[in-house]
Amino acid sequence: MPAPHAISGTVYLGRDWLLYADPELVFNLAENVAPALVLGPADTPATLTLRDGSEVCAPVLLHASGVWSQLIRPSALAFLYVDPLSDEGSRLQRRAQGRVLPWPAADLMSRHGIDLADLCNGEVRAEQLQRWVADVLAEVAGWSDGLSRMDPRLVGLRARLHQRGEGRADPAAIAHQLGLSAEHVRKLFRQQVGMTLSSYQSWVRLYQVAATACEAQQKGQPQCATELVNAGGFYDASHATRAIRRYFDLLPTEMLAPRAFVDCRGTP
Repeated sequence: MPAPHAISGTVYLGRDWLLYADPELVFNLAENVAPALVLGPADTPATLTLRDGSEVCAPVLLHASGVWSQLIRPSALAFLYVDPLSDEGSRLQRRAQGRVLPWPAADLMSRHGIDLADLCNGEVRAEQLQRWVADVLAEVAGWSDGLSRMDPRLVGLRARLHQRGEGRADPAAIAHQLGLSAEHVRKLFRQQVGMTLSSYQSWVRLYQVAATACEAQQKGQPQCATELVNAGGFYDASHATRAIRRYFDLLPTEMLAPRAFVDCRGTP
């Protein structure tokens, strides 16, 4: 079993996305927490090994949420996770159809003016990265023209779930807010978002942990793992450890201590 590893790259935080880029990423089998674009070197693309032993190799990959993969050989790599309840995230998830697929545009990074090495080293400014993500997701929307937009009944749900990260999401309470039955909410959520409510809540918790750690680093405050996992609404430290290990193959202390955080939420 490989020794534990910290994130030696950079974590970029957007309003409805999270990106981490590492110059020598390697990870054991882990479940993808949100639909993601995986961006690697164009000349030596990284190979992801899936749970069934099959491999997928391409400069840009579309990785569905809920799919398990691992990276056996170290490679410079960036994961752009998109909130599954955003319009772009739901389109990515439905386009992926529960798989890991080569993305049609292999030059997605260079064509939009971003260098992978600069991304890994934290040398991309917040404003530049925000523009790049917006351009990339606009291109994603273009590739996904055949997919319908998010059901309007779910559009306002993201803000409410992010405000209430503690405990489990209550389908009955959500159903009452939407004027639907609890069973209809479960089916609608899975159909539109491609995951269960509890799976989405894992994304909410981990995003909130990253946001709290980012804000602490920006203010020069010490980062206490216990306080940060509490901020994410986890039941206790062991709950947080299991989730972070499952989705990132990291310990909480490793997840909270990358080379740098870059907060892109305040940029236009």
